[in-house]
Amino acid sequence: MTKSAVTPSPTVIERPPIVAVLGHIDHGKTTLLDYIRKSSVAVKESGGITQHIGAYEIAHILPDGTKKRISFIDTPGHEAFSKMRSRGAKVADIAILVVAADEGVKPQTLEALEHIQQSGAMLLVAINKIDKPGANAEKIKQQLAEKSVLLEGWGGTVLNQEISAKTGKGVEELLTLILLASEIEELKADTAAPAEGVVIEAHKSARAGIIATLLVKNGTLMQGDFIVVGDAPGKVKSLTTPSGEPTSSVTFSSPVIVSGFEALPSVGETFHATKNKKDAEACAISWKEMQEKPPANVAQEGVEERPIINVVVKADTSGTKEALEKMVTALDFPTAATRVVKSEVGEVNDGDISFAQSSKAIITAFKVRVSSATAKAAQNAGVEIIEADIIYELTDALKERLRKLLSPEIVRNDIGSLSILGVFKTDATRIIAGGKVSEGKIKRGAKADVTRKGALIMTGKITQLQHNKVEAGEVPKGNECGIMFAPLSPSADKRIELGDTLTIYEEEEKLRPLE
Repeated sequence: MTKSAVTPSPTVIERPPIVAVLGHIDHGKTTLLDYIRKSSVAVKESGGITQHIGAYEIAHILPDGTKKRISFIDTPGHEAFSKMRSRGAKVADIAILVVAADEGVKPQTLEALEHIQQSGAMLLVAINKIDKPGANAEKIKQQLAEKSVLLEGWGGTVLNQEISAKTGKGVEELLTLILLASEIEELKADTAAPAEGVVIEAHKSARAGIIATLLVKNGTLMQGDFIVVGDAPGKVKSLTTPSGEPTSSVTFSSPVIVSGFEALPSVGETFHATKNKKDAEACAISWKEMQEKPPANVAQEGVEERPIINVVVKADTSGTKEALEKMVTALDFPTAATRVVKSEVGEVNDGDISFAQSSKAIITAFKVRVSSATAKAAQNAGVEIIEADIIYELTDALKERLRKLLSPEIVRNDIGSLSILGVFKTDATRIIAGGKVSEGKIKRGAKADVTRKGALIMTGKITQLQHNKVEAGEVPKGNECGIMFAPLSPSADKRIELGDTLTIYEEEEKLRPLE
């Protein structure tokens, strides 16, 4: 008897690839995405392209005439990409590393490569600006080989394409290569499953409330579904395509604009759809418990454990914008770091505030105007704007905020000692005693260690202080005083006795150094 073949589920079908584009500043990421969008306008009438909303899709026609969809993520600073990496999941199936043929591999190229490798997305290299003088594609391949990234033709299997995002040369071939890569990955998804995916953008609308752009990765999201992002459940009130058309459902790998959230979802966070409110609330509780107790394998996945400040850069010119981007990137310390999530020339606007709020970022405004209305909107949204006309002012301001993210260093300063001459009242929470200041001074509100024959008995706080039966703030050496002492760990077994010594001290919080 031959073993019968397993019949695949009719609802599990091929899924369009989701693609992220990463690389060094000014190597052509945005130019490439813009060219792909504009060159695909011809398929807009058939519903093949959506407008730019942080995630969009096109329909690419293969040489054999087959039309297939590709979804692109355009999230500045890799915010969603990095956030999902920390959750142990992938946003993108394929990640294109853009490298300029005239400049070569740069530090941010390597940073982007690390993002890709840690995410688990399939790597595809686009060697851009091949039309420029001094372009040397072979040099790029050699530089990548030195970083253990072996392209096809250089002893490896990494797919690559030489392009000019400016003229469009090689871009059609790049799109075909993306679809070839997706076939290699064998991307599948289940149309019958409850929807799940990623939050790409989110903002508050005065008219419609909280609006979020979601990228569906599996299942079908339907109007009326209950949905949960993090610990916040909600209900899908409306689904709108990026072209502005209402729809009752959307499947993978499509972006969709959703209303109905009760709280602003975080960019890069996962969402899950459920059929009832009870399941959504259960998912929210489960998520919260996971945050309080991180998985045991988090450290093994290379997750960024140090604090990171996201920064939205707004500058007066392209030159200063580039300088600020480099400055922010350079604030990379073992204990904390800053990261550019958005960078533009021009005044701070409402869109910047919405983006900064959703990505938990600080806005740096360098030689650009911040109107009173914008400043008020930022304050209402809980977004900080740092204004400066000198680049070092911004550097110092960001360093100060990084230091504040670190746990402060607690410095103990001993200020005096008290010899106990009498104990008048003792219970579990307070002790009333009298003594003589033998060294320094005693202060109300200071902490004190109680020692007996050199052994520490307990630690507590001086909650009341009297000298000559009058309330006092402090009493100096050589004077007698009465105190009320509150143990930090109350216990009926812990008591102050005649002859004990109290070492009085204050604690000072100091900012830890970044280096």
